[in-house]
Amino acid sequence: MYGVEVARALRQKFPGCRLYGLGGQRMRDAGVELEGDIRNTAVVGPFEVITHLGSLYRVFRRLSERVEEEPPTAAILIDFPDFNLRLAKRLKEAGTPVIYYISPQVWAWREGRVKQIRNLVDKMLVIFPFEEELYRRAGVNVEFVGHPLIDMVRPTMTKEEFCRRHHLDAGKPIVALLPGSRRKEVRYILPTICEAVDRIRSAKPDTQFVLPMAPGLDRQLLDKIIQGRKITIVTNETYDAVRYARAAIVASGTATLETALLGTPEVIVYRISAATWFLGKFLLKVRLFGIVNIILGEEVVPELFQDKFTPEAVAKTTMKLMDDVWLQSRIRGNYEQLRRQLGNGKVANRVVQAVSDVITG
Repeated sequence: MYGVEVARALRQKFPGCRLYGLGGQRMRDAGVELEGDIRNTAVVGPFEVITHLGSLYRVFRRLSERVEEEPPTAAILIDFPDFNLRLAKRLKEAGTPVIYYISPQVWAWREGRVKQIRNLVDKMLVIFPFEEELYRRAGVNVEFVGHPLIDMVRPTMTKEEFCRRHHLDAGKPIVALLPGSRRKEVRYILPTICEAVDRIRSAKPDTQFVLPMAPGLDRQLLDKIIQGRKITIVTNETYDAVRYARAAIVASGTATLETALLGTPEVIVYRISAATWFLGKFLLKVRLFGIVNIILGEEVVPELFQDKFTPEAVAKTTMKLMDDVWLQSRIRGNYEQLRRQLGNGKVANRVVQAVSDVITG
């Protein structure tokens, strides 16, 4: 998603430039020649990655060989640190400047990677304000460019248009369900959300439920888990669905920040394998897990993770978000504070300017 905006800005700054790398369909549509599809490499957790080692290695080898044969003018690495930091070493050996956009979460775990980043990355571009000082203290060439979602998150139609399009009643409450963007996430999270839906519908029969399907997900997977429940699935209309919802149940990740920028009260949920959760408790340095709460420094929106993520807890919390006007007002006030911390927009242009500075500097 972020790579698409950078690709477009690169083409405006450097007409005729050639782009290749690792991404998804949207990057392909933006003219990036893909050496691998991110749908085959997107996994969560150290144990889960084991089953994808073969495909990860094949993509890494293809990219490494191309870098050696045809060293690029510059490389922009986006997140995905365990893969990208290894690739950064190959790029440095080929003499290619490395710009890292979307920092590894060294503030949450494995802080020792900062030294590796200092040695391999020519310019680190961070999207959260607190990251800049962390890297500067470590001697990394860093710049806060702002968060790209500031430029992206906005509805495309009115509430009436959205409801009419999907046969919803604009006068009745809507709850948005966002169970994640990866197949394994959905399998862990959506069944519990569906049980919460049953409880909310029993207590509030007028409630309508909308599930924006993430790009790359299989509709059949969703239908199999939903099992005939009255949940409206929409595609390519996530921001409309969330903006016009009274509350949202959101899997931890980028979607929680998108929900906050749209002003919708949310409960953040997540579940991973028991082994990964057990390991994480020893490695993580944060007391909060949702990025909205991490940025604001307190639990502004409720978090229900692992054992606390139960149908009863989700239903109870969601209904409180729907009904408690004071709570809604407090959350939205904190959302405004969050927005002010995420920069002034035009982030892709800032990224491309940083790339230009590194190339010409």
